[in-house]
Amino acid sequence: MFRPNRKTLVLRGRSDILYEGSAAIVTRIHRRTWLKLVGTAVLCLAVTASGRDSAESFLQQGTKLLDRDHFADSVAMLTRALEQNPKDARAYYYRALANEMVDRQAAIGDWRRFVELAAIDPEAKQELTQGQQRLQVLEKIPRLPDSLRPSRYVPKAGDYYQESAGPSAGLLWTQFPVKLYTGSPPKKWQGALQHALAAWNPVFPLRLVPTQQEANITMRWAGLAGGRAGTEQSFIQVRKEGDQVFQRLNLASIVLDTSHHWSGPEMRLTLLHELGHALGINGHSNSSKDIMIPILYETIIELPANLSGVGPSAPLIQFPGNGSSVYVNTKLTARDVNTLIRLYNCSGPIVPLR
Repeated sequence: MFRPNRKTLVLRGRSDILYEGSAAIVTRIHRRTWLKLVGTAVLCLAVTASGRDSAESFLQQGTKLLDRDHFADSVAMLTRALEQNPKDARAYYYRALANEMVDRQAAIGDWRRFVELAAIDPEAKQELTQGQQRLQVLEKIPRLPDSLRPSRYVPKAGDYYQESAGPSAGLLWTQFPVKLYTGSPPKKWQGALQHALAAWNPVFPLRLVPTQQEANITMRWAGLAGGRAGTEQSFIQVRKEGDQVFQRLNLASIVLDTSHHWSGPEMRLTLLHELGHALGINGHSNSSKDIMIPILYETIIELPANLSGVGPSAPLIQFPGNGSSVYVNTKLTARDVNTLIRLYNCSGPIVPLR
């Protein structure tokens, strides 16, 4: 409060004038101060709003980059979003997803921060549970061979991870190399078997073992009904006493058909495909160019040698009933490899936040 000095008070007749004049000056000073404060507050709100707009823009760009499998660029953009808004749970969520394919420890840190923020939001119970589950899975992923590290992923090729992540959950291998027993393959299948092993082994380390008892993956050669060239079944063997698990083993069984005459491309594609399932891709691609296209009810035929632009050894898949044929390669594609790499580094299907 403004207080006039003693000299002003003793001047009779002018004291009120002097006081009123001084009060008017103070009033003008207070008014200017108030206007400055209001201006500062408006400016701060504008800056805050601008920061929120920037954070939202960076968030949207980061999620788009994640959708396009550009994981490192997505992390960089989402980091900028968090610099603008450090408490944005959505930015932590999507950066955690991207970091799963960049830096696992950073991804674990992002999931922990997301769980902290979701825990204080009463409307985010579902998201909280989802974040906790992904964090638990990520923390249990073992040390991977170099061939399965995220650095081997080729972003421009893409993958079919979303189609495979759900069916593959819980069926991925945790110890490497995985031991394979091939049995006694018939002579006509031996070339196709060598082709499949040579294709998959640089991507996923396999070790051939002499007996079925010590194998993780076993192959059998027998007759199959329904015109199928091969089947694969993955399962987990667990020994329990009460509620305690003493032993957990991943096992896979592949059966190849010996009752029909299969062409070379048919046998190569069948072995590549069934081995892909056994190694962890328990789903299918939506592209006929990939090894993991569904082939349960298809018959592979040789491509005519005179077909323009494609070599004579390239196979087709003939879908029954519609008379159409689709070109399929009998070599691993970058999408096949990318999908396997991503399955081993990520913690489940991507579910967008509500």
